[in-house]
Amino acid sequence: MTIRERLVDDVAEWKRWWSLRWIIVGAFCAGAAAAYQWLPADWLPEIPALVKKILGLGALISMGAAGVARVVKQKPTA
Repeated sequence: MTIRERLVDDVAEWKRWWSLRWIIVGAFCAGAAAAYQWLPADWLPEIPALVKKILGLGALISMGAAGVARVVKQKPTA
């Protein structure tokens, strides 16, 4: 089996990777939206609809941005 992806030269540079940043934001939004179903039933009416929309759209947009960031060549900052 051959790996066709170019491997990372320096793993310590992970903080600069935009795709990873977007994945982290997307995972947070998706996790918060999924955790909503586990909240006590009497809490649900107290959560504004805007918060639910922001979490859903945040997950959708950030995961899409992560996909785009994976294929865009980024200029190194030195």
